[in-house]
Amino acid sequence: MDLITLIGMFVAIAAVLTLVGKMVFSQNNLPINFIRYFVGVWFIFSGVVKAIDPSGTAIKMEEYFEIFEKSTPLLSFLWQFSAEHSLLISFLMIILEIYLGIALILGVWKKSTLWLLVLIILFFTFLTGYSAKTGKVTDCGCFGDFLKLAPIQSFYKDIFLTVLIFIIVFNQKVIKELFKKTLGKILLGILTLLAIAFAYRNIYFEPIVDFRPYKLGVSIPEGLKLPANAKPYKYENIYTYKNKKTGKLKTFPPNQFPDAADYENWEYVERKDIMIQKGDDPKLKDFAIKDANGNDVSADMFAVDQYIFFIIIPELKNVNVDGYNKVIKIVDAAANDGKLVFILTGSVLDDMKKFAEQHQKEYAFEVYNTDATPLKTIMRSNPGIMILKKGVIVAKLHYNDLTNYADLKKSWLK
Repeated sequence: MDLITLIGMFVAIAAVLTLVGKMVFSQNNLPINFIRYFVGVWFIFSGVVKAIDPSGTAIKMEEYFEIFEKSTPLLSFLWQFSAEHSLLISFLMIILEIYLGIALILGVWKKSTLWLLVLIILFFTFLTGYSAKTGKVTDCGCFGDFLKLAPIQSFYKDIFLTVLIFIIVFNQKVIKELFKKTLGKILLGILTLLAIAFAYRNIYFEPIVDFRPYKLGVSIPEGLKLPANAKPYKYENIYTYKNKKTGKLKTFPPNQFPDAADYENWEYVERKDIMIQKGDDPKLKDFAIKDANGNDVSADMFAVDQYIFFIIIPELKNVNVDGYNKVIKIVDAAANDGKLVFILTGSVLDDMKKFAEQHQKEYAFEVYNTDATPLKTIMRSNPGIMILKKGVIVAKLHYNDLTNYADLKKSWLK
């Protein structure tokens, strides 16, 4: 689904709600109420798709905080604190989005709802504007992993929503509650509590719906290939030379050089490669399994025609020790059943090996490196279990999903 299709869906839902409001609740000024429902549906949908994967939103927020720390070091204490609590911040932001969308549709606590909408949309516009201006964050995470938007798309989207919200603010007299005050507030409270429970569940287990590229059934080796008819990257070479007589530097137009007759008077300084066309990338371009010597052994792993259990630990510093002990019990049983078991981590191998030795039960499993970014995408659990067969993802299990090996085998190893 693309953004235009999604907006069309919001328009259709808002149109239906507007007609219901006219016929059932005798609402006047249909254009303002249509905008009200459109914005409300947008915020609910945006919040819900992020509530499916709050940890993914937290990763995106952490990326912003790390960039802000570099750009404004005087406030580094604030950005560090925010990064450390990014999951809580993301959770609260997601619930606020859903709450405001529901409150706007119901017409409950109108003034506070509208001004909170103004504040949150200005915050979002700042983030997406920063991304569009600097290019330092390539995806704002506005719709989680459901829909990826280019920074400039996200910025224009937020400008559009800002205009709509201010139209509602200036015409707020038109906004009436759908139900009697008590009923509307009770309904808002119930729906908000459901949103909290839903988001909370998706923090402590793998997301209930997986929009990530590493879904069940995906072949990782196929995802590492370029798509058919892939668009290539194109670059122009910009050369800088220094004039030996005057000492002045001169940058020549793309792929041009000093005249051949005068070439001896110029000294080469540098070349810059300017990308003029962004090409296509493999869907899973960052995934690679590397041994202690830095050798890529992914192809060997993908060629194995049996189930391989990978213990996924993106960052050792954030590993849940109790969760790791649960994982070890399962993989020890899997190893006893003849299954291959390895550890994949984005941390230093020696540190991971020491940690594994400290918590070893029966077996010492080989440790391999994979960049932390794809590991965080594969699993929101740290640690978790990913099961592959010939490079195809058979299962992804949060440590909270684990009971015993017999249940796992019955459910996943067909």
